[in-house]
Amino acid sequence: MTGRMDTSAETPQQQEAAAGGGLPAVLITNDDGIEAPGLQALVQALVQGGRCRVFVCAPDSEKSAVAHGVTTRSTIEVEAVSIAGVSKAFQVSGTPADCVSLSLSSGSANLFPWEKPTLVLSGINKGSNCGYHIIYSGTVAGAREAFMSGVPAMAVSLDWRRGESKDEEFKAAAQVSLPLIHAALRDIEKGVFPRHCFFNVDVPLNPSQHKGYKATKQGSSRLPLHWKLVPSHRRTPLVGRDTAMGMQMAQLGLAASAAGAARRANLRKNTEIESVGAGGGGTITTSGNSDNPQKLLFRMETTEQEIGERCADLDFGALEDGYVTITALGLTTHLEMQTRTQAEEWVAAVAELAAAAAPSAL
Repeated sequence: MTGRMDTSAETPQQQEAAAGGGLPAVLITNDDGIEAPGLQALVQALVQGGRCRVFVCAPDSEKSAVAHGVTTRSTIEVEAVSIAGVSKAFQVSGTPADCVSLSLSSGSANLFPWEKPTLVLSGINKGSNCGYHIIYSGTVAGAREAFMSGVPAMAVSLDWRRGESKDEEFKAAAQVSLPLIHAALRDIEKGVFPRHCFFNVDVPLNPSQHKGYKATKQGSSRLPLHWKLVPSHRRTPLVGRDTAMGMQMAQLGLAASAAGAARRANLRKNTEIESVGAGGGGTITTSGNSDNPQKLLFRMETTEQEIGERCADLDFGALEDGYVTITALGLTTHLEMQTRTQAEEWVAAVAELAAAAAPSAL
């Protein structure tokens, strides 16, 4: 007997898997925004490769250097968009961590027809993410959020440099990343992919000329940050410099901005404002008046010169040497044994002093 199979009882996940021929589902996000050349290059490479179904959920604008921030005091806007070859795509007004968290949500908030994707990729970032940049990076946070939810994840960044790099190099970086991505999909299916970490991948300048793939450890490289006083008459929008780090000025949340506007409207010279801090009874006194408030304006500035360790077995040193660096990251901070011992000894001494200084029980 022949005939069409009844799929009315199938779940959306089962229907999507059947439509995709059983191919693994890969979710892509980033922090440079959904229209960024790095994300577009990665999407095109995966679509053309034909080894997975590609889904996208990314910020609708640049969110560089937002770290692992999430939106808790306001709603976020989500809009469906069309990207060639992509099964389903959304642009979101939130952070990279918001995008991944929302993509993995279930129930009424479920945007995608899955329980969980096979792999989450975050990138390709415009600028490397080595050393302490990992702490600031929204790109790394996107992968970390997936890992926190039990989904294998990988962050990918290109050592893009102003004056030297061109956007076309993102296509080369995507091709360089494909062997790692395909290997991850293969090993996830086999059940042998590392389960207790996620990976941070940095592709060197001139990707097509890289020296190979190298496992590295996180170093301490960073860009020194400086603050410059801006004359009040030069009140202009603060826009982060387009550095390798992709540093961007932090912006006030919608709720905070609204509260601040309401507060300023009610200020008078030397007006006392009730403190919202825990101690109670405190006041905040402002100088100036509502027409001419005394405020100082500062702008963050960074240099292109990295500082920190450059050892060959650390991420930044190996990247500078021309290698594609692959750094395993976790969620907890593991101190070196000597440092941990010193810290424990210090805590024990402080606890002993505190106990001796405490008043005796009545």
